[in-house]
Amino acid sequence: MFEIEVNNLAKYFDERIIFENLNFVAQKGQKVTITGASGKGKTTLLRILAGIAAPDKGSITFNNQIFNGQTARALRQQIAYLPQGIDLMVNNGVELAQLLHIDYKLSIPYLEKLLLQPSIIEQPFAAVSGGEKQRILVSLILSLQRPILLLDEPTSALDKNSAEKLMNLIWSNPKITMVSTSHNPEWEKRCEQVIRL
Repeated sequence: MFEIEVNNLAKYFDERIIFENLNFVAQKGQKVTITGASGKGKTTLLRILAGIAAPDKGSITFNNQIFNGQTARALRQQIAYLPQGIDLMVNNGVELAQLLHIDYKLSIPYLEKLLLQPSIIEQPFAAVSGGEKQRILVSLILSLQRPILLLDEPTSALDKNSAEKLMNLIWSNPKITMVSTSHNPEWEKRCEQVIRL
């Protein structure tokens, strides 16, 4: 399990402050969500935690190891990141699994827990709904079995029942340390910590 510590983090676009002096700790196994109005930097913060974007000030540590150019490659192997509105350059879940270097069959138990038939992994993304696609992506991300999970609006395309199944699945694993963004009040209620930007 991994602990994530954010220290005095700041991000600016041109001269606009996105956020600054941001501090929080996601303890090992804790589920954390980030809330706030649009433009407050929720997605940007997740991208920084994933090592895709860089902060302008401050630092991030994973289990007391600073996330920097020397440690980034190894630490990224501990992170599973699901962005919002991802534009996939693959045709279906099987091809995405190949891209992620995992056996797509590992996703089947997750698909079933998210109320999907296993065969949907082979269907073209163009032929499935937005909610089905989101659950396929989550199933593949969970198949990586990484200790750190970063999820950007994971229930945005899901109905109430599907969102509840997803929450039950993620919260059933106490070893995962999760940082997410969400506008879903039920998701927020389940999180042990809520960061408001």
